[in-house]
Amino acid sequence: MDTSNLYYGDEEQTEEGKYEVEFTNSCTCTKTDEETGEELLDERGNPIAEEYCTDYCWETGIENVEWLLQTWLGKQNIGGQVYDLHIGGGGIGWQRREGYTIAKSTAQGVLDKLGIGGDYILRFTLQGEELSVRRSSHDEPTGTGKLVFRLATDEEIELWENR
Repeated sequence: MDTSNLYYGDEEQTEEGKYEVEFTNSCTCTKTDEETGEELLDERGNPIAEEYCTDYCWETGIENVEWLLQTWLGKQNIGGQVYDLHIGGGGIGWQRREGYTIAKSTAQGVLDKLGIGGDYILRFTLQGEELSVRRSSHDEPTGTGKLVFRLATDEEIELWENR
């Protein structure tokens, strides 16, 4: 996928060679100042809700995750096709278990595997050649452990498909 013509205003380079992208399935639309882009607050300091909300937050989030995946794949000296990814680590769920999943190397493929049935936030970090994510949710209020991305081996793919 050629990502050179897409705008990704929400990814943040926090230090040299480190990018962070946050994705949530509970988008909220709030009014912003047209000149500064800052969120407008009411007299109590709460964000003012927008009267009409679009899917901009969701679509932009998916585009940002896609940008990060494609950037990471480029750092692996691969790209241009869909790969199977191994995403694994610990501190998952309310029991803080270890585990992994196999996902396609697209934003939708990754989000389908890391999303849950309730509200959640995924915080992706690309630092150097390492891509990782932490998920926060009702059952993971302090977040999961670091889940690290890598290309899946043929054996892992076969085990996953036959589980």
